[in-house]
Amino acid sequence: MLVATLRLLRQNALRIGVVLGTFALVAALIFVQQVREAFAEQDYHAARAEVLAAQNHAIEVGLDAAEYSDLQRQELTTATAAPPATSAPFNQDRIAFFSRAAAQEAQIKDQLQTRVQKLVSETRDAAQTSVNQLTSAVQQAKQIGVDEQLLVEYDGLPSKAQIEVDVATTVHAYRAVSTELKAPVSKLALIIADQQATNTLVAQYVAQAAAADHGDPALAKTGAKAALTQVQADLQTARIFQMDVSIVDLHVQKLAAKLNTVSSTTDLEQVNGGLQVQHKVLQDAMTRTLPDKALTISLSEQVIRAYEHGQQVFWSYVTTGRPGLETDPGNFKVYWKVSPWTMHSPWPKGSAYWYPDSKVQMVMWFNGGDGIHDASWRSRYGPGTNGPHYDPTGEDTGTHGCVNVPFKNMLWLWNWTPTGTQVLVY
Repeated sequence: MLVATLRLLRQNALRIGVVLGTFALVAALIFVQQVREAFAEQDYHAARAEVLAAQNHAIEVGLDAAEYSDLQRQELTTATAAPPATSAPFNQDRIAFFSRAAAQEAQIKDQLQTRVQKLVSETRDAAQTSVNQLTSAVQQAKQIGVDEQLLVEYDGLPSKAQIEVDVATTVHAYRAVSTELKAPVSKLALIIADQQATNTLVAQYVAQAAAADHGDPALAKTGAKAALTQVQADLQTARIFQMDVSIVDLHVQKLAAKLNTVSSTTDLEQVNGGLQVQHKVLQDAMTRTLPDKALTISLSEQVIRAYEHGQQVFWSYVTTGRPGLETDPGNFKVYWKVSPWTMHSPWPKGSAYWYPDSKVQMVMWFNGGDGIHDASWRSRYGPGTNGPHYDPTGEDTGTHGCVNVPFKNMLWLWNWTPTGTQVLVY
């Protein structure tokens, strides 16, 4: 029996070797593929851990949620995707899946780190600019003769703020300095502008008012009321941008009270001149302290306005978030512009908030997933359109949080608005 077995093995040695070799080769291939998949998955988890660490660092540094939530959502989309259900040696798709996911995570990490570095640099520069503005303004106020009592509150403030900038290392710390100095810089700008206007302009404006009314008290009163309306509009704009306008407001209130009590042409011309001076004061202050460009969105009016140094240059009716998905109020910046773009619903089909993929021509992102964009599916904008209403095109309620703008007006905003523009929603 043994001899026969040995003879059989000898006669079929080649075939047996081939079979055993094949089994060994298949086993080795399975092992290699399993190892490759394990390494690919390990690389993905390592890359994801680096992204999560970068997110934690962004929070520690002081980034607002709106400044990184888009990348956070991208990461969650990558992390929740399910790999193909196959096993070695037919697991090439799984290996590719993990490799692709690791590359996506690495890209997200790089984008987040770049954004953090940029914001740290930008907020540091902004804080230093605020300190420089305050220092220069205090010196200028003394030179033009501002009452010393009005400058007492600024004693030592520039030096204290400079120390805070020098020791700060985070976005949060730099922003804290800028926030701390915003009110005093704005208020001091008003004091300076008020003093400059008082020094040079009162007589000039009184003369202009006299030339316009020709000594007619009725015309003089009409001119004074028009000046009051103008400066009150200035005050409203300044308050939207959170400027301290208490000094101008006090002057305007006194002049408005006087307007109601005087009747002579001369007195009315004095009131008119004083109100025009306050208008000039506010215009100068807004030019000094407000951003070059800014957008405001009034949720109550459903209106977007564009400002250059506090001067309105454009406005449009809009539609904002519907009940339950209201557009968030707050102070934001346009952090990304893209054209065109397809809006993809983050809610699953079947949800009350789900919507089909919707293409827009232009979108300016300012608060995470909230953007300012055109909306071809909507024909009515303005008051009431952020809630249930009649629209013949079919979109009969507000948005999912974005700000919809008529196409022609959106085209103007797109061309006018650079990345980084302030967006104030109130």
